[in-house]
Amino acid sequence: MATFQYKAYTAQGVITAGTIVADGVDAAIDALYGSGLTPFETHGISDAPADRPDRSRAVPQPSNVSIWKHEFFESNRFSLKELTAFTVELATLTTSGLPLDAAFRIIAGPGAAPKTARLANDLLRDILAGAQLSEAMAKRPEIFPPDYRAILSAGEAGGVTGQVLKQIADLLARRLEIRSKITSALVYPIILVLMSLVSVTVIVFVLIPSISPIFIDAGLPLPGILSTFADIQDNWLSVTLALGVAAAACALLWRKARRHDGLMLAFDRQKSALPVIGKLIQAREAGGFARALSTLLGARVPLMSAMQTARALVINRHLNALYQHAIGRVSEGTPLHRAFDGTGLLPPASLRLIAVGEESGQLAAMLMQVATVIEADLQRHIERMVGLLTPLLTLAVGGSIGGLIMHVMSAVLSINNLAFQ
Repeated sequence: MATFQYKAYTAQGVITAGTIVADGVDAAIDALYGSGLTPFETHGISDAPADRPDRSRAVPQPSNVSIWKHEFFESNRFSLKELTAFTVELATLTTSGLPLDAAFRIIAGPGAAPKTARLANDLLRDILAGAQLSEAMAKRPEIFPPDYRAILSAGEAGGVTGQVLKQIADLLARRLEIRSKITSALVYPIILVLMSLVSVTVIVFVLIPSISPIFIDAGLPLPGILSTFADIQDNWLSVTLALGVAAAACALLWRKARRHDGLMLAFDRQKSALPVIGKLIQAREAGGFARALSTLLGARVPLMSAMQTARALVINRHLNALYQHAIGRVSEGTPLHRAFDGTGLLPPASLRLIAVGEESGQLAAMLMQVATVIEADLQRHIERMVGLLTPLLTLAVGGSIGGLIMHVMSAVLSINNLAFQ
């Protein structure tokens, strides 16, 4: 048994401190949670006979190991999968009737991942200090995206935090599913590209240096594209530096362009006008807009405020301006389905559902159905595109490598002709 000193929050949010005897740090933390406290600092006290422990031991000294561990093994950044799991657990606890402070204590309890426990304790500390959950999350924009915080804020305003968290969890789960399918579908193309790069590397740095002396001795250049590869092999350092400088210049130009609203607006306009990609971008923005608007209206947010909040979640600047124009027509008294008619922002079938929702007073429910349909159709299109990518990439890589091998074989066969000259 050892003695541990702790600092913790009580159920009323008051900071308390004391000591506890337990078998280990984990057992001490479990005991504190069991007594209704939320510990945020727990460390052992030396069991030596001297009442005053050595201060040189008590004060932790900085070291490179701790910095390495903090930067690489104790990162506070959350992946989409971790954020989804955190939101699902929080939504399950809040919809079951637990208050937020109790939910965060459970999430940060025994068995939780270290960074999940840290996040739950940080959010709990802000909530006990009087902040709303959305305000506490707004202090951590690197974890919680803007649409997450905006939808949650509207849910808190309407008093339906648990319901909104469940909808956010469903949204994140769908995003995670789409990303997982895309990632799994891209495994084979990535392997194919890597193997093709390996083949090109072998040809450039092994085969070409083996046959090039024969042509040099004969006073003849290498045939076809092999001469280009030979030049690359001879000047690979210069080529690498040139590519690195070009990449750095492109990155710098792109960084400056992102600060120019006019250029980014034109860039987003061109993206949304692309034959296939543009439709996918419009569908993604339409699904997010409809889902956010449905959630906000379900939280009893006024229509105009809800539309402005949902519009702020539209990332594409060109489409954002079109949504702003349509919302302006609604403020003039035009029904929602007519304001978006002819804009191309929402599919015609969705506009009919919205019209039914406006007439029946079930606009929020119809918008949620519209969002579900649009997102399902978007997922099917993405899966179809990724499915077509594998055979197309196989043909392209196979043709390129086959053509390169034909040039090598042609050069090898031409050596026989050089022998008779």
